[in-house]
Amino acid sequence: MAATKLQANWTAVSLGTTSITKVTQVTFSQGGSLATYSADGDHFPTVIVNLMNNPSASVTSGDEATLMAIAPGTVGIFSATHKDASSAAGGDVLYVLANAVAQNVQSSGQHGAFGTATLNMLAYSSDGVTSPLSFTRGGGGGSGVIG
Repeated sequence: MAATKLQANWTAVSLGTTSITKVTQVTFSQGGSLATYSADGDHFPTVIVNLMNNPSASVTSGDEATLMAIAPGTVGIFSATHKDASSAAGGDVLYVLANAVAQNVQSSGQHGAFGTATLNMLAYSSDGVTSPLSFTRGGGGGSGVIG
């Protein structure tokens, strides 16, 4: 079966050596930020450039205790695999956020419902040039550095 190019469900989610299960949502952001320039009576920008990126990620899990045990400032590689919708070979997308720094964890729950916790992370570049966020389509397809 060919890859669907559609993703559903997450697996192999971890921060460093901490495996994160009961995952209901993962978010990755390139963190692009545009700067605009105008002068001399311009009413619109005459230049728009991307001067800075601030990649980030978050994960939401029903396993509140595992996420709450990750202290703010913890640094590690955050990785997660977004599965092909039909589980086709080569259709998964593996995301890797190197130098991920745990920012904060929020835990919540309602009466009569399952509780969740959400871990937010920022990331830094080791050399100031290479993006810490990358992805690979499993078994070939496309791959690249984001940002």
